[in-house]
Amino acid sequence: MNNKLYPAFGNPHCASKAPWYRIEGDKIYSEYGHPEKKTTGPQFVIKREKVYTSHQHPMGLNGSPWYRIKENKLYPSSGHPEGASTYPWFFIR
Repeated sequence: MNNKLYPAFGNPHCASKAPWYRIEGDKIYSEYGHPEKKTTGPQFVIKREKVYTSHQHPMGLNGSPWYRIKENKLYPSSGHPEGASTYPWFFIR
């Protein structure tokens, strides 16, 4: 079974009961709940506890991680365009 990413209370863009992303192995794909649409290519790549944009992400590759994974949550990190946050943006379920 794949894990899904649901917007958390810290996400400034939207609250949703529908998943925005799904995790398959070390890749993250957008899902039907994402406000910009579902895509077929991976949007992010997981490397240990850090999440980086993939070459198929609309903003392209970024050398700094966009998110960090802590327990079952994703937090924006310094590489995210909106900056780091101590509030989670996504729950992993």
